[in-house]
Amino acid sequence: MINLENLPACEAESLAYSEGFTGTARLFARIDDLQRALGQAVAALDAIAYTPGTKKQGAAREALVQIQDVTRSEGITE
Repeated sequence: MINLENLPACEAESLAYSEGFTGTARLFARIDDLQRALGQAVAALDAIAYTPGTKKQGAAREALVQIQDVTRSEGITE
């Protein structure tokens, strides 16, 4: 038996649909969307945090540290 939690969300979604678990597939689709949004947010924060002369650099860096702390504690990797 395959553990869907060990697969990338998009692959787990496809497999769940193929096995008829539509509710599970929808949840993995949401996870995939959230992972994509998180990646975009991190990229935007990086741009703010490390561009000289921009305001709010400290806040952006603090947000990046918080995201790293959460993703590490949850075992989330890129």
